[in-house]
Formats: sequence, C-alpha cells, structure tokens
Amino acid sequence: MDRRIGNTDQLCEALRVTASEGPAKGAELILVSNGKLNLVLNATNCLDITRLWHGGVNIGFLTKNGLYNVPDEFSRTFPAGMLYTCGLDNIGAREGFRIHGRIHSVPASIKELRADECGVKVVGEIRLTELFGENITVTRTVETAFGSGRVDVKDEIKNNGYKPEKYSMLYHVNAGYPLADDGAVIEGDFAESIARTPWAEENKKTMLNIEGPSDNMEEMVYFHRQNVPSVSIVNRKLKKKLTLEYSADTLPYLIEWKSRGSGDYCIGLEPATSWLDGYVNGIDLDPGKTVVNKISIEVKDI
Repeated sequence: MDRRIGNTDQLCEALRVTASEGPAKGAELILVSNGKLNLVLNATNCLDITRLWHGGVNIGFLTKNGLYNVPDEFSRTFPAGMLYTCGLDNIGAREGFRIHGRIHSVPASIKELRADECGVKVVGEIRLTELFGENITVTRTVETAFGSGRVDVKDEIKNNGYKPEKYSMLYHVNAGYPLADDGAVIEGDFAESIARTPWAEENKKTMLNIEGPSDNMEEMVYFHRQNVPSVSIVNRKLKKKLTLEYSADTLPYLIEWKSRGSGDYCIGLEPATSWLDGYVNGIDLDPGKTVVNKISIEVKDI
C-alpha cells in the first residue's frame, strides 16, 4: 500500500452512472479513468466504448446523434463512438437485415467491475437469444492499466445452443477531430486494398491520407488485408498516434471508412470477419464452441 494514497480512486476509477435526460435518458454508463485515459463504457449498448480521451484530448468520433437510447432507424441513432460493435446476425447494409446487426442494442450484464492501483477491469455478458433460434453469449472484458494509454477488449463468443449458428462481427473503431485532421495519415502494412465504390476508386491514391472536411462529400470505403494486424492514425501536428491491433486469426479483414463530409468527419478502422456487401460470409459456430476476438486501442504522444 502506498502511504501517499488513502483512496485508490485517485489513481484509477470506474463509476457507474445513469443518463438522466435527452435521447440518452436511461442509459447505464461506466466512467473510467486510469490517470492517462478517460473512457465512457455503455453497459446499455453492449459495453461499447462511447467516448475516449487521452490526456484530456478527444480521440473518438461522436455523430450529431450523440448517445441515443431511444429506438429509431439506424441513421438517426448511430452514435459511432470510439468503439461500436457490429454483428452477430449482420455487418454492413444488407436487405432483410438490420444495418450492422443487433448486438450493439443488447444490454450487457456487468459481472465484474474492479478499479485499484493496478488499473480498471470491467466484464460484461451480452446474450443474443431467440425463441426457437440462437443462444449465444458474448463475454466482454475491457481492461486498462494505471497510467496506460492502452485499452484492451476481449470478446469470448460461445454457442450455448444445440445446433451450429452462423455469425459475423465487425469492430467499428472511429477516430474524430482533433486526432483526425488535415495532414494526419494512416499507417500500416497493407497486402491488398480494394475500393468499395467508383468514387472511392477515383480517390484511391490518397486513401491513407487524411484531408480536411468538405461540404456534402460522399463517404469512401476501402477493403484491406494486412500483412501485420496493426494500423495507426498518426497526427504529427497534434503529436499523437492511435494504434489499433486485432486478432488476425479471428478477424482477418480490415475496413477503412473515410467520411470527409462536414459535420460527419471521421476515420473508421474496422477489423472484421469479412468485408462488406457481397463479401459477407457467416462463420459457423458449433454447439459448445467458443471463439475469442481481441482488439486493442493505444494512444501515445509522439
């Protein structure tokens, strides 16, 4: 025990709160501080990471919708946030499916919450079930060490049913201003890159450059395979670098979402089980089987 500390909340804290007004009213949130990072975890929505600051500087992207706890169509409620989980029934936009699936809308039951001089650990269970249908649990562990700029997310996906179930997952990691800004760049070891649309193909030469916003500009999406499962956003003007790492054995694909429209300005980096559109291919999860996905988000001063 450090004699200078009478309460370890001075070092690391995890505080459970409930939003009391506006579209977020009723959302169960966990405010996390580790001395370097401040995070908002949303237990009402899959224990996703709604907000993230590094040394007081905003890192993530929040849409104009903000945190939304009232059911409505996707485009009117999508908050983005630092991490928005997609799946298990669908990723992307496909006819007959909810856009990016339903997991984000499923509340997590908090099984463990620890904050001490070592760091913060939160464990939640998300159950995806249906009468005469699937019985899947996702046990999510979110950890960050004291004084660290890194947060680790581990999902253990288990089929508790008696027949195989197909699943797809995508981890929508979203960087916003001031990390995403004119002059910043995306860095990684890319083996293959495919533009999703003719507009994206037209701008493919600058797909790793982050330019400033432009009014009403159409989004650009690129499908990547990486030789090394690590991708960074580097902003030398801000002197910060975000690095996203992911488990390539279970998330072998990476999608880049480049949204330059004014007011919707974001760079999304999205490890996934497949690319989107006609590439979506559900993975069989046999009865009793567990698959583990891992991602980490680390921010450093450079």
